[in-house]
Amino acid sequence: MTQDAAPPGPGSAPPGAAAAAGGVLDLYLRRRPAGSHEELLDADGAPRTGQGDLAASIAQLGRPGLLARRAQARGLLEDDGVTYGPRPRRWDLDPLPVVLDGAQWQELERGLTQRAELLDVLLADLYGPRTVLRHGLIPPEVVLGHAGFLREARGIPVPGPRRLLLTATDLARDGDGRWRVLGDRAQAPSGAGYAMEDRRVVSRVMAGLYRDARPARLRTFFHALRAALEEAAPPTAEAPRVVLLTPGPSGETAFDQAFLATLLGYPLVEGRDLTVRDGRLWMRSLGRPEPVDVVLRRVDAWYADPLELCPDSRLGVAGLMQAARLGTVSVVNPFGAGVLENPGLLPFLPAVAQTLLGEPLRLEAVETFWCGDDASRAHVLAHLPELVVRPIARGVGRGSRFGWELSAAELDDLRARIEVTPWQWCGQRPLPLGAAPVVTRAGLAPRRMVLRTFAVAHGEGYQLMAGGLARVAADGADLLVSSQAGAVAKDVWVPAADPGDGWTASQRPVLVHPAQDRGESLPAVGVVTAMAPRAAEDLFWLGRYAERAEDGVRLLRVVADLAEDYAPRPHTPGATALQVLLAALAAVTGTPPARPGPPQLQADLFALTVDAQLPGSLGHAVRRTVRAAHAVREQLSVDTWVVLGSLDRVLAELAAAGPSGTEPVSGTEPVSGTEPVSGTEP
Repeated sequence: MTQDAAPPGPGSAPPGAAAAAGGVLDLYLRRRPAGSHEELLDADGAPRTGQGDLAASIAQLGRPGLLARRAQARGLLEDDGVTYGPRPRRWDLDPLPVVLDGAQWQELERGLTQRAELLDVLLADLYGPRTVLRHGLIPPEVVLGHAGFLREARGIPVPGPRRLLLTATDLARDGDGRWRVLGDRAQAPSGAGYAMEDRRVVSRVMAGLYRDARPARLRTFFHALRAALEEAAPPTAEAPRVVLLTPGPSGETAFDQAFLATLLGYPLVEGRDLTVRDGRLWMRSLGRPEPVDVVLRRVDAWYADPLELCPDSRLGVAGLMQAARLGTVSVVNPFGAGVLENPGLLPFLPAVAQTLLGEPLRLEAVETFWCGDDASRAHVLAHLPELVVRPIARGVGRGSRFGWELSAAELDDLRARIEVTPWQWCGQRPLPLGAAPVVTRAGLAPRRMVLRTFAVAHGEGYQLMAGGLARVAADGADLLVSSQAGAVAKDVWVPAADPGDGWTASQRPVLVHPAQDRGESLPAVGVVTAMAPRAAEDLFWLGRYAERAEDGVRLLRVVADLAEDYAPRPHTPGATALQVLLAALAAVTGTPPARPGPPQLQADLFALTVDAQLPGSLGHAVRRTVRAAHAVREQLSVDTWVVLGSLDRVLAELAAAGPSGTEPVSGTEPVSGTEPVSGTEP
């Protein structure tokens, strides 16, 4: 449903505000894609309901101010060490928030709450009586042929009334502005930590707008998540001990996992930190093993137990499934929850909702055709060049395929794959994703947007995060919006339902936790009573490499100063002292002695400063320091990351500049990291 232009009043701009913005909004209006819903402006160029303050801020800042805000946001993210991907790259964040209208959010919230309840009931049925399969509401091939369905998970008890504790849903607007479901995430939903980090950064970069808008805070979601995890503990646990199981610092969402562990106050552990003895899960520690009652799982279920599932997995814990089966530990989300991520379920969920919940499904999904059905398969094959074709599970084929982008030979190959294993494929009608404004070097530009929302089982139902994590395409021509494809993140603001949930300058709380910012106070951090040997080892090497970096930079500073003064004068006392210090530098760093002569000496000192591939160099010590820090991120404060991120960035800038005309050592001390860094095109 489309929204009308906002009347003059609080939170809206008067008619003609877009025109008063100079060329920024006028140019943006001309750039937005035809047929797509645009979040900021309506078809006439007036701000939509609730968008007036944002439009006014854009008008006031203009292109130079917007670019400065983008650069500041990038600098803050680099200071915090926010990364994404197995080969970590910087997390891109647009400084402009997505502002959702309050009435529309309430309607969306009701639909998402119902969807979480439906998925919970469906999950319990699939691993219990299987009513939906026996009555034909869902074809058995859709479930039993999906890689996320684990027969081994049947019969594993789950304390409490809810089986599905945490869920996420990806949404996008259609051409009429209605929210449509693209898919669900139930295996190990990611992104909540990124959402909080985005809020922290945007609330600082757009501080004035944030104070005026007073969006609902995200802290209540993390309060609810912490309470839900402790409530999920086995009945025998008096003081539940919770851990977050991570694949490790090389995972795609390693920052998200570490920051979430920090927000919740739980230890971040890897599979090697845990062991199962006598049917009970324990965390290895420097003292005696500590019992574990709840595991917040961020490792895919298939890799979580090499004893019963993937035998060559090094990410999980042997015997974890048996411990869960015995009821001595609760695994969240439970084993087998990944079956809910199946897009083949989408066309059958309306009938399932009517049967299991006794009410119609509130949120419509993108139109989907499961190819295991003869009529649907015939439709997909007949309209293959017009549809998005997706496997029902990851690892089948090459992921989603846009039919209109495929050649005749590729279409024939895809058609053959579908005909051989039709139950593994589904076709979807393309959705003209809604657009949101993004700051680029060329000014304000529209980008297609996907919104991920989060829900946690709490009390009698589900509680939603007030907003979520929005991602927009990195390029205006991109149809696929995903973090793997380089999507840009956006903070999402929802009006506070309770005026007391907002805050004013006089009510701003004292920041007592390094992760707090702009009124986003966090749950009380629990006391970690044990540390895994792996974490202790990483902390040891963090200290060792930091010490090496400090010793190296002190010696390099002295050598560089002497080299500048005495390298051109070889027969002076200063040159003699320089030779002694160069020999000491070679002995301390374990590198070959620097070559005599000003040009060669400058090049060698430059390499000793910035070359991260040269063992013994400052760059090598810094790189190892940062790598060790990533492995124990949840143990470190934000202030520590400001230093580490700044130091790593300064060395990278020096390496890019080259030795000619630079001072290779003087800029390598840790800096505060508060100066904004120039941004690059997203």
